[in-house]
Amino acid sequence: MNSSIFLTQIYLRHMSELRAFLSKRVGCREIAAELTQETFIRIMHYQTGETLQNARAMLYRIAGNLAIDYHRLQIRQPAHRAIDELPLHDLPVSDALNPERIVYARQILKQLCTIIEGLPPQCHRAFILHKFDGLSHDEIASQLGITRNAVEKLLIRALVRLRQILA
Repeated sequence: MNSSIFLTQIYLRHMSELRAFLSKRVGCREIAAELTQETFIRIMHYQTGETLQNARAMLYRIAGNLAIDYHRLQIRQPAHRAIDELPLHDLPVSDALNPERIVYARQILKQLCTIIEGLPPQCHRAFILHKFDGLSHDEIASQLGITRNAVEKLLIRALVRLRQILA
């Protein structure tokens, strides 16, 4: 079975219950929606052409771990701060000045932009509104005149396409 079709079937079958599970765990629907998407992104990495034996169990394990990570992060960093507000010793270490890294990052960025621009119009709008404008699934649904589930399907379609570059 095509891995894209397999992932879509898993997504459609388990997305709502997984989102409800995460919503109870983190106490916020929007965070739960983000963690649900992250769960499906991570399960894509477990797939190597073969189907997972128990995809539902794997989804719940990944989602549970993401919820725990979220809570740990909230304990360590309760408030978000801008990077220029961090003390010098807390700044992330980066090799961003490495010329090879810069060229590679630009190539990946160009490929990602090409894929995003090549998305079907409705899928493209939903992805841009969510990832770049920061709109919630409900806000996107309202703005595009579609259901919340349709928004989620559009976003997962975009993420599957983007996976081609990151895989």
